[in-house]
Amino acid sequence: MAVRAAAWHYDSVPDDALIPRVEEDRPILPWKLVAGAFLHFVVPVYLVAVILDTLLAMPTDAGAEAMLRHALPFSGRFLAVYALLALAASLGVAAVDPLLRARRRRRAQHDPQAGARLSAQRVAGSVTQSRGRFGPQADAALAAMGAARWDHDDPRYRALSDDLATLVRASADALAAAAPERRVEIGDRVARALEQLQDALQDLNRAQEQRRDADAQAAARYVELRYGPSDFSGSGE
Repeated sequence: MAVRAAAWHYDSVPDDALIPRVEEDRPILPWKLVAGAFLHFVVPVYLVAVILDTLLAMPTDAGAEAMLRHALPFSGRFLAVYALLALAASLGVAAVDPLLRARRRRRAQHDPQAGARLSAQRVAGSVTQSRGRFGPQADAALAAMGAARWDHDDPRYRALSDDLATLVRASADALAAAAPERRVEIGDRVARALEQLQDALQDLNRAQEQRRDADAQAAARYVELRYGPSDFSGSGE
């Protein structure tokens, strides 16, 4: 993986190269969530249904044996209907989910703040998920980057946050698959890369501070020239 670690890279990132992306690799797909909800509530729903059916269908003086004989065939019918409902709901959600994701992508592409929000989420997620994973040196760099100022409206900062997320994700995968004797080496490599990204962030902040200070000086100079003391000194006389 090539990590774009130098600050000069972020001065030349075009805006159209940073179109906001909606994350596709969600941990739980919606249809799995729906199916899991049906499985989770099958027992309480069954108990409520069988009690209500028994109370409504059986006479008040029916014995326990008669109620049991009534409940057994009801249980089979209930399970069949419940399974069909769970299957229909899961398939329905699975069919609608791609449409909803496409709609979210279209909205993100037309939302001027979507890129900034996604960039902030990438930074926060990278710092949180990497804490304690790559060693104290990496933790120090991550803590400094998490506490630093990020202007996520600036495409250069968004490019930097994308590189940070890519580095963390790829390094975590490599660490999980590595033999124990190679984990220290991977941690040291990640720490060096994070320090390079931290340097790039500091360079961006310094450049932005200098530019904003120059803009403020130019505005103050304009006011001084435009509204000098001689313009209105005699207006009240």
